[in-house]
Amino acid sequence: MKEKLFLMTEDSFNSTVAFYSNKEQIDSTSKEKLFYYFNKVFNPLFPYKFDFILENRCELSILLKRIDYKSPKKSIFKNLEIKAMKKGNYKYSYMISQFRKLLSTVRSAQYSTKIFSEKIDNIIIYESFNGKSFSDSPRMLYFYLSKALPEYKHVVVSDNDTLDEQLAHLNIETVKKNTKKYFELYNNAKVWIVNTRLSPQIKKKSNQLYIQTWHGTPLKKLANDQTVISIPDVTLEEYLYGFNKETSRWDSLLSPSEVATERFQSAFNLENDQILTLGYPRNDDLINLNNADYAYQLKQKYNIPTNKKVVLYAPTWRDNDRVDIGQYNLKLQIDLEDFNKQLGNEYVLAIRAHYLVSEHLNLDRYDNIYDLSKANDVNELFLMSDTLITDYSSVYFDYANLHRPILFFAYDKDAYANDIRGFYLPYEEELPGPIFKTSEDLIAHIKSGEYEKIPHSEEYKAFTHKYNYLDDGEATKRVGEYIMSTLIKEKEFQ
Repeated sequence: MKEKLFLMTEDSFNSTVAFYSNKEQIDSTSKEKLFYYFNKVFNPLFPYKFDFILENRCELSILLKRIDYKSPKKSIFKNLEIKAMKKGNYKYSYMISQFRKLLSTVRSAQYSTKIFSEKIDNIIIYESFNGKSFSDSPRMLYFYLSKALPEYKHVVVSDNDTLDEQLAHLNIETVKKNTKKYFELYNNAKVWIVNTRLSPQIKKKSNQLYIQTWHGTPLKKLANDQTVISIPDVTLEEYLYGFNKETSRWDSLLSPSEVATERFQSAFNLENDQILTLGYPRNDDLINLNNADYAYQLKQKYNIPTNKKVVLYAPTWRDNDRVDIGQYNLKLQIDLEDFNKQLGNEYVLAIRAHYLVSEHLNLDRYDNIYDLSKANDVNELFLMSDTLITDYSSVYFDYANLHRPILFFAYDKDAYANDIRGFYLPYEEELPGPIFKTSEDLIAHIKSGEYEKIPHSEEYKAFTHKYNYLDDGEATKRVGEYIMSTLIKEKEFQ
């Protein structure tokens, strides 16, 4: 594919500089576009700035002179940096740029002022779902490693006051996301344990260990396997450039199965030795706590009637239905009135929206329908439920460990597969349960009781054998021992 111009990728920057350097005349419209583009690239906090610049420094110096690129007079240090670029003195330009970055750091109070220090402390930082919860594999590894490595300081990232209070009661140290202390901890911590992407402003050092736990088995196409993107003002090329920069920081990525490992390699451009096919620590509870007494306790915790069956509805988000970058709508397609009428005497509906969905559900008028989207641990919702309804979320891979019925409500399957994201396999292939396109059919199936036969099918058994063979309740121990052995090996070579 021919590289496009004016994109925030290294190849596009190279192409843009080369293209305009070779033009005999540069019109006023092109100059205006170049000014706007260079202003974005030359921002001192743009993390890939000198990756872009140094490859084309000779042509860039010429082009900056030709278009007479300048910054406002009040930007003294930027002016000095640009003058150095025009003269081809990129060493001096880099020094000024780093000073500008330091000034921005001090002014914003967000980024660590210790970015130049190589000092590493015995700290392990844990972040799950951007600090919105203390859950998933980072949570399981916290409890394992905090006991096994008492000589380390263990800190959990939090992004809300309620979570801060909950963790304080457990004597767990927290740090508020995106504060100066947060960036300082990432700068100083020996080990990072995270299940989503991190800000590119966080600089990883060679002597730090980044364990990316991820958060599911890939069903929908990810990263380099995607052919479309629906983020406003971001092209697919820019999205993939940033994603590949992120994955290049990962020392190890956890995988729950060999199938997932193959998909991760393709999606994230990782080498074999970067992927740890050891199972997901987060699924240990689904094996070790799967009993009626614990389910009863969880229903009491969430104020769910203990004499009714729980249907858990856990849909994913739609990439093309967003409020803002990283914030998506949730438009329920299940007919709640019909659910109440047909099933209300025997069932309750618990709704767990994906962490990226921003719209609050208003369920006040329904006595037996609950919004549990803010529940800290989705495993608790799994363990207290009797049946799962989902669509294109990968939650069903984990839920199948419980050997309970799974129903698929895929009312927009064709649009999702063709226009939004796409799947690694045809959607219908290997699903451990039936697909429904209408709320009426879905509710009628539950009412009939036919769903109870689903876990006994050969398809369900084959599915769990293929995808969940590592879910044996010991994944946390395997991953924890890997991390500790890595730390020990590093000390031996110091």
